[in-house]
Amino acid sequence: MNVKLVVGLVSFCLALSAYADTGARVYCWAPHLSQPILLNSHGQGIGSYAGRPYSYTIYGVAGIITLGDQCDGAFPDPSDSQYRFRKGWWSGGLGDRTNIYSSVKLQVNWQQYYPKRLEVTGDRPGSTSGPVRLYGDTWNTTTMFGYPEVTLVFHLAGSQDSAIPNRNPSGYFYVVGEYLTSAPEVTGSLSVTSGVILQGNVTDVGYSINRTGGTAATPPFTGYDQSGEVVFLNE
Repeated sequence: MNVKLVVGLVSFCLALSAYADTGARVYCWAPHLSQPILLNSHGQGIGSYAGRPYSYTIYGVAGIITLGDQCDGAFPDPSDSQYRFRKGWWSGGLGDRTNIYSSVKLQVNWQQYYPKRLEVTGDRPGSTSGPVRLYGDTWNTTTMFGYPEVTLVFHLAGSQDSAIPNRNPSGYFYVVGEYLTSAPEVTGSLSVTSGVILQGNVTDVGYSINRTGGTAATPPFTGYDQSGEVVFLNE
């Protein structure tokens, strides 16, 4: 079966609310988008309307996310050569060392969150997830929600996800999926082992089905290289 992705030419972005720029630079993309969406604030969520496609199927998520040096309630220790994070000021000095968290998660139709997310936990700026591709449950949006409209919402972790979220992570996130604006073209062939079929004899019959439609799509990130991703399958 030849399954290909098609990129929508029109996208409509919906911001959940106004956010101040905290220095985050995480670019998000899905197969219906012609350009990535930028998440520039921790706790931010931005939605993209994909219209009423013939089919929108999600197989997983992928990308890379790296911690920056700004956090809520923690600071890089200037006396540490690796600038490991410590908790906020206590009695005039920094507190205990601590881990910092950031993630990007995908919400579909403002309802359910896809079970896989891109995330990183680390004790210093520069801690990274590395480039990964995470295959999870297969979600066909029409089957799941009972209607054809599709809106994907990208969320950057905030205080609701971690007691000490990172304010300025960087990286990219994309949806591994299939977006079809119309039904794919299906062709096939039938074969038999003999041109003559005699009564009482067995003749093998074979067939093949080819499904085509659309064009191949990859995320439009600068320097993107899918071969560098570590692939994890859902157990």
